[in-house]
Amino acid sequence: MRLTKLIFIALSGLLALFFINGHVFAMDHTKPQLQEDKNYKEYWEQHFLFEDGTFVTSQFLAANFPWPVGNDHGIMIATVVSPDGKRTIIKNGRNLGEWGFNPEKFDIFIHTHRLSGDDDQNKIYLGADDKNEIDVTVTSQISPQDIKIFDHAEFKNEDAQMNSAIYLPYFKGEGSWRILKNIDQNEEQIFETEKGKVQGFGTHVLINGDLENVLTNWLRVSGLSGADQQPIPFLSSIIRPDGEKDIILTLLDKSGKVTNFSDVTLEYKDIIQEDKKTSYPTVIVVKANNDHESIRGTIRLNKKIDHFNINDHLNFFEKGFASSRASVANYRYIVDYDFKYTTATASQRLTGKALSEYQDILPPSRVKKNKKRKRKN
Repeated sequence: MRLTKLIFIALSGLLALFFINGHVFAMDHTKPQLQEDKNYKEYWEQHFLFEDGTFVTSQFLAANFPWPVGNDHGIMIATVVSPDGKRTIIKNGRNLGEWGFNPEKFDIFIHTHRLSGDDDQNKIYLGADDKNEIDVTVTSQISPQDIKIFDHAEFKNEDAQMNSAIYLPYFKGEGSWRILKNIDQNEEQIFETEKGKVQGFGTHVLINGDLENVLTNWLRVSGLSGADQQPIPFLSSIIRPDGEKDIILTLLDKSGKVTNFSDVTLEYKDIIQEDKKTSYPTVIVVKANNDHESIRGTIRLNKKIDHFNINDHLNFFEKGFASSRASVANYRYIVDYDFKYTTATASQRLTGKALSEYQDILPPSRVKKNKKRKRKN
């Protein structure tokens, strides 16, 4: 009887850990899991803005793909958008052995690109064969923000799961970029270079299953610090295929204090429909509360940085492969936010600019054979 009681207590403790804050366990951000599941994919993605207006997003991906690519494949894809709107794409894919990671610390390399760091600072280095280069070192004042694990089983014997986190919220740092500007008449490459401060955020996502079964859209808004030293917001809002919403909203003040809001509702308005049936909101109405404070206000997408879908930049073979996978449309903007922030003792107007991305997920154009439904006679 005593043994049974001890086992029950132990199991109860594990279940309590399982359900704390809707999370399972914090993700290990130091290395990819390299799971055997055929649908396994895991990526670290960074979005950041240089003070001159140059925007960079980079993604380090480990995934299992069908033949002839194979399992444990590593891909790095980055976009660099200059203030005048010129886009430069950097991408490389490698088999394990030509990409890898340090099992003891956070240090991932794919071809010449490297993502590394510790508790004090993180380094993002993108060094392409064509001599385009991004090199930044950043720090985050707060711990990673875990997002509730999502499990979904839409088809018999096929489960889908998504585990994700904002692994680098509110990061700041400095760095440099070097991008090919043009080639002169003597075929000499002319590069443009710049250096300066950066601000941004980083996400870490692990998915087993088809993307369209775990995610419908994902909005992220990261406030940019200004001279006024006001508290700045960070917002992450995931909408799942079953309608469930996972929302994180925080304020970070100049001392490093973080205020969390657990009761958050968003209303997407003035939605724009794009050619390929994707869409995105241009106004987000925000209502949020915690035990002692509240936020009311709007976020407006005012300055376009980039509309990006990787499928538009694939070769013939890659497009054939991609037709059986979900399409991800990325809408990247500088937004203006205007909030009324009310505490137990005072009210304050919070205004400023933020870096944002809205991802809209479309199901694959080619339906997988195991998902075709039988016709009724």
